[in-house]
Amino acid sequence: MPTESTFLFAGLLFLAAALGYIFARYGDFDEDDEEQRESARANFVKGFKHLLNEEPDQAVEVFTSSGDLNEEGLETQIAVGGLFRRRGEIERAIRMHQNLVDRPGINQKQRERARFALAEDFFSAGLLDRAEDLYLQLRGTSEHRVTALRRLLRICEITAEWDRAVDLCGELLRIGTDTVTPGQLAHYYCELAEEARKKSDWKEAYRLLEQAEAVEPGKVRCTIIRGDLAADQGQSVAAASAYAELARAVPAMLGDILPRLLRTVPQAGLEPLLQEVTATPEGLRGIALAVIRDPQISHPAAIDCLGRFIEQQPILRDLAGAGFPGAAAADSRRQAIERVRKALHQLARVGTNYQCADCGYYSSVLQWQCPGCRAWDTVGAADRLLFKGSPV
Repeated sequence: MPTESTFLFAGLLFLAAALGYIFARYGDFDEDDEEQRESARANFVKGFKHLLNEEPDQAVEVFTSSGDLNEEGLETQIAVGGLFRRRGEIERAIRMHQNLVDRPGINQKQRERARFALAEDFFSAGLLDRAEDLYLQLRGTSEHRVTALRRLLRICEITAEWDRAVDLCGELLRIGTDTVTPGQLAHYYCELAEEARKKSDWKEAYRLLEQAEAVEPGKVRCTIIRGDLAADQGQSVAAASAYAELARAVPAMLGDILPRLLRTVPQAGLEPLLQEVTATPEGLRGIALAVIRDPQISHPAAIDCLGRFIEQQPILRDLAGAGFPGAAAADSRRQAIERVRKALHQLARVGTNYQCADCGYYSSVLQWQCPGCRAWDTVGAADRLLFKGSPV
């Protein structure tokens, strides 16, 4: 039985059929070639009748076996193939667009449009090698250059070819398109720096990190990597300096770097640092979140920050129990904090610690690029754990 989506699709195709009829009737055929014009019109009508009767394979057969096409007829066939693709009927879309690419009677511009539609089919189907070949052919065209470069860049992100991503992103930035940003290019350098770090190639990692910082000075990720590189080499002072610098500059990141601070900052300097950075609501929330996530964190100053956070949350005060904070004994206060901590830790374990601001994708770990929508720098701590609606 036809569904609502079927009728919607049929309606769209009916509109396209009407356009196809008009294009075939008044298109670019020679005025004297009435027979050719009538043949084109008949093929369009026949093809769309098959579509309206839910006979897509027969419709594709009619379209792909049609004779000469005028400009509008070709565009209509590309559009119909695009509708197939958006419905997930990739094989039919590929058949239609491949047929157009292989036609001997179309000009270069028309073939480029058909080739681009076919590349989109392959990309949607996950056939990245075949899509890449076509996008590379379209890279030098004026009409499709920017989109082809963007698709090639996306393929590099999927396949983690960060060297190529650097080149493609640089080309897009030189063109002046707003589809990429310097921050995105800096992330590609950071990815390469992380790869060098895993190989203990410190010199190369620092070189790549400097390139990232040159593209976007003060980037949070660069500071974290710089601290991690120092820590890997046993340079605890340099590591602590990098982490402390970030904690002061971006207190909201404390939820992610607190374990690093606890490992590297000397005991005498840790408590004053935590007092300083938790003067802001973002810093206090960040440390509270880190303590909630990691049950191994036991430093008294960090636990005290969670207690201060609880005090400012009516819901959490109720969970802590009557009389909190009041003048309860230290042991009772610690037990109340631990009770709240365990409850929130269970919430944090369900994989919703972070959320993409663009698409809403949830993750259990911080992601520099959202796995859902592939946007960069959009994933942050989830509201449900940060209680952003609170007066804190």
